Amino acid sequence: MSHVMPATAPDQPSLIEQSLLGAVALGLVAMLSLPATRSTNETLGWLPFWLLALPLSAWVVARLLRLREQRTLAAARRPMASVHALHDVRPRTVVVRDLRRAA
Repeated sequence: MSHVMPATAPDQPSLIEQSLLGAVALGLVAMLSLPATRSTNETLGWLPFWLLALPLSAWVVARLLRLREQRTLAAARRPMASVHALHDVRPRTVVVRDLRRAA
């Protein structure tokens, strides 16, 4: 029996993305449940920033980096343009005799 892990689908979020979305969900629940989390704290500052804005912006960055990596991999898999397709086209060679006649 093989213990090889299957490749993840491109649309499935990574573990980091899932963790960040979980942190956003927990922050949202905390803000809606506890009124004190909607204000500022002397030590931490504005709590909605730490509970929602920071995990959400980190998720956006992680998502964009993953999409950029997928696009790079897709571009690497595409076949490159080949110059061998133009093998019938030959450059015109100029013979020295023809140049002397023209002069």
